[in-house]
Amino acid sequence: MRCFILLISFMFSSSLMAEDVTISLDRSWGLLIGDDIVAHVVLPVNVSDIDEDSLPQLDKRYGPWLQLQQMTSTGQQLELHYQLINVPAETRELDTPTYTLRTLSGELLTVPAARFSAGSFLEKTESDPTERALRGDHQLAAADFSRLQKQLLCAGAVALFSGLIWFVWHIGLRPGKRLPFARAVFSINKLRWFGHKDIDTATRIMHRAFNESAATVITHSQLSQLWDACPWLVDLKPEITAFYQQSASHYFSQHAQQNMTFDSLLGLSRACRAREKMA
Repeated sequence: MRCFILLISFMFSSSLMAEDVTISLDRSWGLLIGDDIVAHVVLPVNVSDIDEDSLPQLDKRYGPWLQLQQMTSTGQQLELHYQLINVPAETRELDTPTYTLRTLSGELLTVPAARFSAGSFLEKTESDPTERALRGDHQLAAADFSRLQKQLLCAGAVALFSGLIWFVWHIGLRPGKRLPFARAVFSINKLRWFGHKDIDTATRIMHRAFNESAATVITHSQLSQLWDACPWLVDLKPEITAFYQQSASHYFSQHAQQNMTFDSLLGLSRACRAREKMA
């Protein structure tokens, strides 16, 4: 009789302990092959009171669907990390495995199963349900680049307009370009750009630049006024003196003499312009 009573009490206590074990899943629907599932098990005792030999084995397949990858514990909570390694042909509900744990005092704890739904991401063919046809690639909608194209067009127009303004300002509209020799270099270059290398026109341009720089009309006999008004031209005295000598002999002698070449006039204008910028 005593043995019978002990057996009944043991079975009753075991059933009570089994009812105290609860399990829940972090996700129980929409699962596909390769997904991870975490089962949260709450025990009536601390995990440290469980016999380690009765705990589930890691890296082991449990049933046709799950494999236990990791197991962590904190206090009375035990977390079982499964990976779904197989799925049924059609979506349906499945159960996690059940375990029987043994405490250090010899009591048995049953971890119940938790239900989840899983299915295949492959489509079933009409001819043979066991065959699977891969789903077609999802066609992406065409991107609308009209707004970007308008912005790019506006940015290009602004850049082109800004470059044009800079070019015009650089070649003759900025204050530094309004100086006499700046205009002379620009005018002589314009003759060269359009293929009209007229020496007489280039000579008159240079005379005008010297006159404007000295604020008076300069002749060969009055070069001292040029040096007084423009001392920054003194280091070009031999070249300028030769220019006035050849100009005077060309325009004021009975027999016209050989004038300077177009390239020499262009070189003299650039040299004067270089000194003008440093003045």
